[in-house]
Amino acid sequence: MPASGPISEGQRLALLNRLCEVLGEEEANTLMDSLPPVYWEQLATKSDLAASEQRLGSEMRSEFSKVYRELHSLRTETAAEFAKVYGELHSLRTETAAEFAKVYGELHSLRTETAAEFKSVRSEMALQFARQTRTMVFTMLGLAVPILGTILAVGLS
Repeated sequence: MPASGPISEGQRLALLNRLCEVLGEEEANTLMDSLPPVYWEQLATKSDLAASEQRLGSEMRSEFSKVYRELHSLRTETAAEFAKVYGELHSLRTETAAEFAKVYGELHSLRTETAAEFKSVRSEMALQFARQTRTMVFTMLGLAVPILGTILAVGLS
């Protein structure tokens, strides 16, 4: 008659004592060491392990599939975000280039105006220097002639 659960330590000890009487101590210990403390039907068989392996493999494939879907989704979202950032950078680069072109145009215009102003100032200065030089020459001549006349008059007399 099968027991309702694993045998107790008392039952194992009684069995060991009886086996020692019948088989001898060494053989009785060998036999007791080979008996599991559970029912035989509770031990896993190769088919139990194979079924467990299949279930575990199926669960792992399912979970890995979820992870791969998440990674793919993340990759897609990240690519979209990078595309958006690249678009904004391109737009900013275009706007910045347009602003620099505008600034360069204004600098060129300012350079042209400044060059024209300097040319005008140089012309005016050259004209004023020429007038001043003429005035100085005629003033010097005007002073030199009477002095020369006085020197000649004093020298001839």
